Formats: sequence, C-alpha cells, structure tokens
Amino acid sequence: MSRVPTGLCVSLVRDCVNPLRGVITRCYNYHLARFSQDAKGGGPVRTDPSEHWSDKGSSPPHARRVGAVGTVCALLWTLLTVFPAARAHAADALEPAPVDFVILVDESGSLSAQDVAAERAAASVLVLGEVSDKSRAAVVGFGSATGGGRPPVDTVCPLTRVDAGGREQLSACVSGLRRRTDGEGNGTDFPAALAQGLSLLENGDDETPKIVFLLTDGRLDVSDSPAYGPDAASRNANAKKALKVKVAQALSDKVQIWPLGFGSGIDKAQLGALASGGYQSRCANLPSARPTAQVTSGSSDVAQVLLTAFAGARCAIATPGQTNPSVSSSADLKVKIPPVATDGSIAVVKQNPDAVTVTYYDPRGRKVPLHGRADGSEFDLVGQSGPVEALRIRNPYPGTWRVHVEVLGGAAAQRITASAIWQGVLRSYIVVDPPVPTAGQRVSAHVTLQTRQGVVLTEQGQLAGINVSVKLTGDGFDARKLRLGDDGKGADPAAHDGEFSAHVTVPRTATGALSFTGVMIGDGIAGDQRSYATELATAAPLLTGSIVFDDRETHPGGTARGGVELRNNNDTSQRLRLTLTGGSARNALTVAPQRMTVAAGEQVRVPMRLRFGAAADLGAVPGRLTVRDEASGQVVTQAFVTVRVVPVPSFLDRYGKGIGLAAALLLALLVVVALRWQDRHRNRDASDIQLILYKDESEMSRLRAPARAGAEFGFSLRASPGGTQRLLLDDSGGRYRVRRAGDGGLTVRLPDGERIAVPRGQRAVVTDGLSLGFADHRPAARAARAAGTARSAGSGTGRGRSAGPEEKPRRGGERTRKSTADSTTLITRRPYDDDF
Repeated sequence: MSRVPTGLCVSLVRDCVNPLRGVITRCYNYHLARFSQDAKGGGPVRTDPSEHWSDKGSSPPHARRVGAVGTVCALLWTLLTVFPAARAHAADALEPAPVDFVILVDESGSLSAQDVAAERAAASVLVLGEVSDKSRAAVVGFGSATGGGRPPVDTVCPLTRVDAGGREQLSACVSGLRRRTDGEGNGTDFPAALAQGLSLLENGDDETPKIVFLLTDGRLDVSDSPAYGPDAASRNANAKKALKVKVAQALSDKVQIWPLGFGSGIDKAQLGALASGGYQSRCANLPSARPTAQVTSGSSDVAQVLLTAFAGARCAIATPGQTNPSVSSSADLKVKIPPVATDGSIAVVKQNPDAVTVTYYDPRGRKVPLHGRADGSEFDLVGQSGPVEALRIRNPYPGTWRVHVEVLGGAAAQRITASAIWQGVLRSYIVVDPPVPTAGQRVSAHVTLQTRQGVVLTEQGQLAGINVSVKLTGDGFDARKLRLGDDGKGADPAAHDGEFSAHVTVPRTATGALSFTGVMIGDGIAGDQRSYATELATAAPLLTGSIVFDDRETHPGGTARGGVELRNNNDTSQRLRLTLTGGSARNALTVAPQRMTVAAGEQVRVPMRLRFGAAADLGAVPGRLTVRDEASGQVVTQAFVTVRVVPVPSFLDRYGKGIGLAAALLLALLVVVALRWQDRHRNRDASDIQLILYKDESEMSRLRAPARAGAEFGFSLRASPGGTQRLLLDDSGGRYRVRRAGDGGLTVRLPDGERIAVPRGQRAVVTDGLSLGFADHRPAARAARAAGTARSAGSGTGRGRSAGPEEKPRRGGERTRKSTADSTTLITRRPYDDDF
C-alpha cells in the first residue's frame, strides 16, 4: 500500500477545516453550554428541532453525547491550531494583486473583417495574459440599439475568474465578437457600452482595482438609435449628455477608463475626456499607470497597444516583443523579462492557429514545459488552438526568451507576434535603529527588497526605477513620509547594495505607539508594505546592543562568523533570544546561539555563527536578525544579514595570483636573459669590422668583413704585383682568424696559432714592418655599449695598451707586438670605405 505524503495530508486537512472555523467555534460553545445546563439539573433545552432523543433517559447519555460532540469539535479546533505556520505562510505568500476588468469592443458596421480579427486578438491577449488567477474579466461587444428591439450591447464573455479553467472559457467566448449588420444596430453607443461595463463591475471587492477598456474604430454615433430621441439630430447630443453621466459614475465607483482608438475616424478629444474623467489608477503617481487615450493608425497594432495600456492599468509592464510579418516555415521571436519580474505571461498572436506550432525556450536555451514546473518556475499554457495563446510563468528565469514558431508545410505565410507582460511582486524588510526611540530622537531606517523566492535585489539594473520610502505613523502627530536612498550618503552604509536608508526624526509630540512602514514604487513593481511597530521609550534603554558581521563572504555549506555586542546597565541579568526571519528555505540558514544571558552591569560580545546549507543560493543572503528580551519581548537590536554566498574557490582561485606572479617573474627573467644573450651575440658579431693594414705610417690595404660573418672570419696577406701587401678574405685553414674581444678590441690568431690583441683605437704588429688596426662600423648605440665594456675592463690585464718597445708574453699565449704608430683606430666611416 502506498504511503500518502504528510505534506499532502496537512494541506487537505487545512483546506477542509479552515472554512469550518466559525462553525466549529459555535458548535463547541453551544454544546459546552448545553452540558453546563445539564450538569445543573435543568435538563436538555430543545432549541434545535433536530434533537429527537427521549427525556426518559437520565443525564449521563446526554452528557455522553454532548461530551462526544464537544470532543469532535475540540479535535477539529486542535487541527486548526496545529497548522498556524501553514496558514501564516499561505497568507504571507507574495502574489500579484487581482484586478477586475471589462473590455468593451466596438462591433459597428465600419469595421472590416481584418479589424474584427484584430479586436478579438487584442481582447484575447488581455484575458489570457493576465498574471493573477484571482482576477476577473468580461468581454462586451457593442453597437447601437435598433427599432426592432436589438440591445446595443452583447456580453459575449460574462465576468469570469481568470484561473486555468476560466482562461479556457474566455479564450473560446471571445470568438463571439463580430461585425454588426445594419439591421442589428451598427452605430457606436459609448454610453450603453460604459453602462454595461460599470454594471458588471459593481459587485466587486472594494479593494480590487476596477478597469474598463474601450476599443473602437470611430466616434460616438447613435443617429440610428431611437433610445436617444425621436430624430437623428438630437440623438447624438443626448448621447453625449448620457456619456458624461456614466463617466461621472465611473469616477464615483472608482473605475478606470482606458480608451483605445484605431483608424482615421477617431475623436481623440472625446477619448481623452473618457480617460481623464474616470477614476485614476491606484499607482497613478507612475506616468505609465495614469489612464490615457491611445490612438493607433490601424488595427494591426491594436493587440500590442492595448496590452501596454493594460499593463499600465494594473501597475505592470508590457515588454514589446517581435513581429514577423510573413512566416512561411519557421522563425524565432524574442521577448525580454527582467530580473525583478516574479510573474509574467508571453502571448503569441497567430493568423492561422491550425497551421502553427509554438515552442518556448528560456534564456538558458532550455525548452520549457507548457504545463507544470521546471527549474523553479511554474508554467501554464492556454489558447493553444486559438488565434492567441499565452504562457503564464510564475518565477520566470530573467533574460531574453526565445519563442520558436513553425508553420506547417503547405500553409500560407502569416503574421506572428510575440509580446510579454510582467510584474515584480516584492517583499520589503525594515530595520530601525535604535529599535525603541524616544520622542525627538533621530533614528535610521533601513529597507531591503527581495522576491518571493528570497532573492535580494542588489544590482543597479534590478533596482532601476524603484523608489523606496518609509512612512512614519503614531500617536500625537500627523503621518509623515520620507524617501530612502541607496547612494552611500547619510544613514546609507554603502552605495548601490540594495539597502535603502535615511535618517528619520521622531516628532517631539509623539506619544505611545510608533509604526515605520516601508513603501516601494516603480514601473511594474508591486509589493507588501511591512511595518515595524514599536513603543516610545520614556528614557534611555538600560539594555543596548548591536550585531556585527566579521565575515562578509562564505560558501555553500560554510559558516559566517560575527558577534552580538551587548551592554546591560540594569541591576539584574537579562535573558535574550536571537532569531532569524525572512531567510530563503534553500539557504537552510541557521543562527547560533539562539539564547544569551547578560549579567547585571556587564558589557560582552557573544560570538555568533551563521551556518548555510550545502545548496545555498549564491549572492546576497535574505534575512533579518533580531535580538529580543525574553521577558518583555522588546527588541534590543536588529540587523540585515550582510553576508554574500560565493562559489567554493577552485585551485586557480586560491593560488592563481601567486602562480601568475611567479610566472610573470620567470617570464621577465627569461626576457632579461634572452636580451643579454642577444646583446652579447651582437657585440661579438664581426660583420661590421673593417681591417686596416699599415706599413710604418702608411695605409696599405683595407678589408671589410663579409656580411653575416658571425663571430669570426679569416683573411690572408697577399703580395700585389707591385710588391705591396694586401688583405684578402680567406677562410681556408692556416690563415689569419679575427674575432672581437670582450674589451671592445680584436683578437687575431696568426697562422702559427699565436694570438695577438688589437686594442680599440690602436694597432698591433702582425709581421715585420706590418701592423694591423681596424675600424668599427657597428651602430652607435652598440658601439657605445662595447666601448663601455672596454672601459670597464680596465688596464689591469695589459690589454688595450699600445705595444711596448719589446714583445711581452701574455696569459693564454697572447702577446702584444710593438705598435708602429699611436694613431686612433677609425670609428667613423670615410668616403672611400664602400670601396672595400
């Protein structure tokens, strides 16, 4: 046998018992009174004709019956009290506020078939796209009255609750809108249409907004209607007077009027008077929510324009999607839903619904179901077989949604439009510091906003256009309202962190109770107005405290630490309780310790720990910590949870900076080594050397090193036909070899293997009567570096000096031969250098 889930049992019992609460109470009290009378010997009192037991019996059977009934009533009463949290949760759920609305649709003879189809689509978009299943909608077609008794209005859809079943009914009945013929009364009777709309809305809840939408392609025209007079000349004038009366009634009944005209025959002034004459929106301080007349040139845009007006009327936002005027095979249409949205609908308008299939993809690219739940969102599609289908989404994933449409093979190309309507239903949390102020004291008020799923709004993009204020009410003064800021100024701890703050001064005339209420206003935003209630303190509190967070970040499954700093100036110890409210269930957040004791005259810091569940959501953490005196229940201090949950750091997150720094240092070292090696290689390159052969003081020959000579090159001495010696390039074995020395000079290896040094700027003897010098044609910068190297080498080695009168042996077999002259080796080029 399968086991029934406990949660289902609790839900069923609660749903069944709650409606009987009053009956159970009366039942229990009634039978208790009867039992009391019997106990006094008065016997049963027959106040209920359904009682048929005999008087012959003694009191115990009656007492047993009364006791049994009382026991059942007590048991049912107990069931009511067992589930207070469930009832509170149901009452506390954030849902879009319902609205009651009527769509008045022109059916006059001036409409074309395309116009009628556009009107049906527009009406369907509204009734199917409504985001609250507690709203009610009706659709009324209107023309004018005729002498044959045909009424000027047709209620094609009565006032119907817009839940899953009601949306299906509305989707079907909207098709009853049509164009009237001459015999059916094809005029435009605004007064009769408005009267019908007001009649349908008159029995609604006073707290529910009431809205009338008027859709027309013309102006008031009842010239063919005998209901407004015997002749055509007086009928329109009388109808205008009747219309003013109905507009005044709309204002009295708190009914908004949103007119929409399309085509060229519109009287815009008349429509504007309808909009301004009715009741203004309850969120009319927002420009988008103020009733206005809308006019469009043709019927093709009626659905989008009417949806935008509807969104403004119910304090929501309509995001224009995309229209593909000719879809022949498939197309993708995109609509955007912002992060602040908690409820929304995507509506798709099709010309030939039998030949189109629609698939919806969330911003992550995931195909979403048409009904049911997935990834934290709830879906419900209606109207799939009609010209308009709408996917209602609870907790939509924010971003750009993709609507993929496919036209079946063989079907004609058609116009398809996708659009969205959404609303953000937010919860506010308020903290007041100090929590128990005195009259005339300046306090700070702080408010944070979060969605029903516990997501705290902290990003500037999420909070754009939202204004937050605090309303202060109490005894002894008039209510006052102050706007809060999130700019890091004044009482606000940090800019753009989602916490709105301001300083508020309690009036000096205040007495007794105080209430601070957070109020939020914004396009498409609706929310609760939570209050913080307190009492004025007559003197400075003896017990004070503050909550401090040491850790600003933690990880899923981690712990954030802080402390509760307390000071007890009382002469007795105080027992305190620490609680957390407003946290998300997914975070599985717990706080410890939950109880604290502060001795008399003691000032302490109690360590505090916040533990997060392994599946905790990333980002800002919702919740408010409160410290209360257990004896009096008085708030000692409060604070928002200011810890953010961040991903568990990876190896690179932990050590990436160190690894990056080490890699950068290693790369820099390699670059330095490479540059030094390259510089050394270039300094030893012999390609720019030009050897000069001298005999005594005369220059005999010059020889330019070959291009790309590398570290060394070879040469030989050859006698010319005239008997003089010349320098020739020669890399064969047993010849002279030249390379640069480290001091900027040259080292020449003689054919016998002996090495001689040719200092920079000097000559060296290579054979009898002949000496060798050189010119250096390296670029100036490299030559300067080489010269610096030569100077740093110093004279201690004996290299770089002119040869003495005699040859002196040198280390490594090198020797310096007698110089024939002290002339400086050529550094700059001479005009004839290119000849060599």
